[in-house]
Amino acid sequence: MKDKSDPFILGITGNIGSGKSTVAQLWERYNVRVIEGDAIGREVVEESEEFRDWLKERFGDNLFPSGTLERSELGRMVFSDEVARDDLNSAIWPYIRERLQSQIETSLQEGFIALVDAAMIYEWNDQDRYDVIVAVIAEPHIGAQRAAARMHLSVEEIRQRYRMQIPAETKSRRSDFTIRNNGHLNDLRAQAFGVWPPVCRRGPQAASQHMNPRLCNPYTLTVLPST
Repeated sequence: MKDKSDPFILGITGNIGSGKSTVAQLWERYNVRVIEGDAIGREVVEESEEFRDWLKERFGDNLFPSGTLERSELGRMVFSDEVARDDLNSAIWPYIRERLQSQIETSLQEGFIALVDAAMIYEWNDQDRYDVIVAVIAEPHIGAQRAAARMHLSVEEIRQRYRMQIPAETKSRRSDFTIRNNGHLNDLRAQAFGVWPPVCRRGPQAASQHMNPRLCNPYTLTVLPST
């Protein structure tokens, strides 16, 4: 159990194409700093020679044909092979965990709510870190179409990735709040702003006498600064 005097650490999760990153961006105006799990993963690959060497040993030098990781090829390999996926997750998680903790601490020290945007919160068994977790989920056929268009992959390749992740409904049941994103962007915006007050009030900052009372009010959007 986290001490209620602790600063607010918020997690947002969901499978590919759910729209979780859009919700995270919408919440940036509430004194939230977004920490992107995918971006940290890319940093590990680009900056850690030790991890790059592990990738080459495990999956072959052909993943780096021009010195840069072919992420799409790695994705095809690990999302079609459960053992390869588990090996990759086990190998990369210690690097991600260290950087994630550092970015969270920096965000909190600078007075922000730390919001971690990560699809793998439950797969990493990292859920105890957070005061509140919000799941953003979409019907599989809708999410797959969105993700396929964005990632330039086939719908079947996206479905294959779904099969390697914890099901969205399971993530929903395990989370504190759920946003269902099966419609248009305006619908998602309305849900994101509507769920913010109860999310905010669940955080330890809500009990602080020093907290700006407008922080949990979605109707102060034009007053609170955007980042």
